[in-house]
Amino acid sequence: MKRELLVLLPLLALGACAEERAPVNRLQLNYLKKAYFVGEDPKSLDDDPEFYMRGTVIDVGYGAAQDGVMTSTYAQPVSIVRWEITESYLNARLAYERIPGTDSKGEKVDGLRKKTTNDGQVVASYKIVSHFDIKRSYNPTTGEPLNIVEENTTDRPWNEREYIRVDWSSNLATDAYDFDTLAMMGIYGGVEYEPLAFYVEDPNDENAPRFELDKGYFDITVKAFAKPKMIDLSTLGFGDGQFPACMLNDVIKGSTAPVANCNPQEITIRQSFRKVVDTDYEPFDHDGMRFQAFGAFNFSVRKGYAWNYGMVDDKWFRFAARYNLWERSHYYQDAEKMTGEVKCATLETTANPMKTTGADPNRDTDKDGTADECKAVTDATGVRGSQCDVFKSRCTLPYAVRKSVTIPWYLNGNTDEDLFEATNWAVQEWNLGMMTAVQTSRLVECRRTGAADCDKRFPMWNGQQDDYDDAVTLYRELEACYRSKGWLSDECKTQLDDLAGKLGAERGNAKDPNVLAMAALLKQPPVIVLCHNPVIAGDAPACGEAGLAPRLGDLRYNSVLNIPKPQSPSAWGIMVDGDDPLTGEKVAASINIWTYITDIAAQQLVDLVLYMNGELKTADVTNGKYVQTEWGLFELKYFFSEKIHSDEGEDVSNKIIKNLIKEIITAEPPKKPYNDQKIAEMLKKKGYNVARRTVAKYREQMGLPVSRLRRKI
Repeated sequence: MKRELLVLLPLLALGACAEERAPVNRLQLNYLKKAYFVGEDPKSLDDDPEFYMRGTVIDVGYGAAQDGVMTSTYAQPVSIVRWEITESYLNARLAYERIPGTDSKGEKVDGLRKKTTNDGQVVASYKIVSHFDIKRSYNPTTGEPLNIVEENTTDRPWNEREYIRVDWSSNLATDAYDFDTLAMMGIYGGVEYEPLAFYVEDPNDENAPRFELDKGYFDITVKAFAKPKMIDLSTLGFGDGQFPACMLNDVIKGSTAPVANCNPQEITIRQSFRKVVDTDYEPFDHDGMRFQAFGAFNFSVRKGYAWNYGMVDDKWFRFAARYNLWERSHYYQDAEKMTGEVKCATLETTANPMKTTGADPNRDTDKDGTADECKAVTDATGVRGSQCDVFKSRCTLPYAVRKSVTIPWYLNGNTDEDLFEATNWAVQEWNLGMMTAVQTSRLVECRRTGAADCDKRFPMWNGQQDDYDDAVTLYRELEACYRSKGWLSDECKTQLDDLAGKLGAERGNAKDPNVLAMAALLKQPPVIVLCHNPVIAGDAPACGEAGLAPRLGDLRYNSVLNIPKPQSPSAWGIMVDGDDPLTGEKVAASINIWTYITDIAAQQLVDLVLYMNGELKTADVTNGKYVQTEWGLFELKYFFSEKIHSDEGEDVSNKIIKNLIKEIITAEPPKKPYNDQKIAEMLKKKGYNVARRTVAKYREQMGLPVSRLRRKI
């Protein structure tokens, strides 16, 4: 038995050794596959993805008083970039020609020649720490593989290795004025910036890098110091040399004392990159004639160059900054893959048939409301109205068969229900405006193309503000039901019909066409909804899964941000939208409210009411306070005057009383001047009840002596 055991034990040991153990993983964190940045073929630009890039200011210390140095500053441009990988740097280069028709830099072709390298302007640059492959280690002598997975930096040239590790702590390109947040802020605020090497290792930190590569997104957070602006005193006639603006009073243009802190201020910026996905957006050129009729609130400007004339007006486009409200804006045989479009505005469809390059791609010779070049869309859909999108050279989908989308907005970083409710009231009104725009576009197109039953198919109320107010009230009730019983639920729509019936009855007509139009419109999916942050179960499906918590600066989300911290140069509230620089399409937007200004405004209103009620005296406001003006330094109370009540009950300024006292003294008998009591009695006869001691006070303020010193012999 012992002998058998002795034979068996080695065999068992051998079997245990034969069972392969999991390899030792020596890979470090935060490595990335090169193909994510430049596609699978590094020698071709054809598969290189494009990214939206934007730097969002997410925090600024108090005391940075330069213009634009604030959270969500207006100096936050959006660019479209493609990546370039060199041995030492990961460069983000513009993916488009800055001025079309000039140097083709940023484009994938130069004339008819395909480019093999990316040559757009560098707008961001990060140091590459290493290039490597991931593979098993091996014995360098025998070549035998080891049970270790490691980063191999030697077996292949750097440009053939599959992975990189990047030092994201500092963006080394900070002077691309039209494309970089720091550089743009330098223009507006006149400040200099010094990038800091800032990187968060803790993945649970709110400023940790976020890589969601499967969702086409990543962001990194960096920091910079804003140095105070220097003012050249010689240009002001104050001598030679420069002086920090923060040490000079703001009477001197550009100065920021006493608000500013003269120390460099730390600025935190979230640099975000979102992969560009074709959303089938239809650009809209808001030209000068349209702008005279109705000005777009914002737009992306594209200028153009003609080889024989230089910069020309007919290549200058102002693309209105708009939200993409539609799943598809153009017709496709396969809408999911966006293939099989109907071409227009090409040589074959426009110039050749019309025998002129100036032909209108949207000509409509039979006046049926459809562009001649887009008749195939009518044949395929049975609906007229398709037009030629001259910027994408494809025919649009008629509004009647388009499907609207729901755009979510997130109340950034605050789940207070009072704040949510107040904000949601504004969003609901905004949403109703967008829903009416969708419905009106369909109704107008129906009428323009001569289709039948337009008002029945696309009902729309035609009243004034009362109709809109009632529609808002109905929608508030409907959304409250959606949030408790499920979005677009039939139960809520039935409840809406009941409410609409009561409204019609109140108007004296249960079948009021305007009320019926409201009910029909409000049953359609909303265009804009407000989401909690993090998202909760009752939010709209468009908000995403419960628990989703978008961060400020994430280019995938629209945010309503309340900023409680005081920031010297901030507005009360501004919108800061990130628009596609080539089309004007909204990429991400934000509404920003500085609540500390709300607090100040509220206190000012309280003080004003107290002052009007006499509970706060002028002296309480003015005593000990001075104001610097262009004409000198004045005590604040200089600009205020006390009030005297006349016999008629009117309030009279003390300046009028002083002038009367001066007139009485000027006209008094020089040998028998009036004393203060006599002057008070004379004023009383004129209807001004002024006490003797008040006369004495005003006389002294005017520098007039007492009566005995005014007597002349």
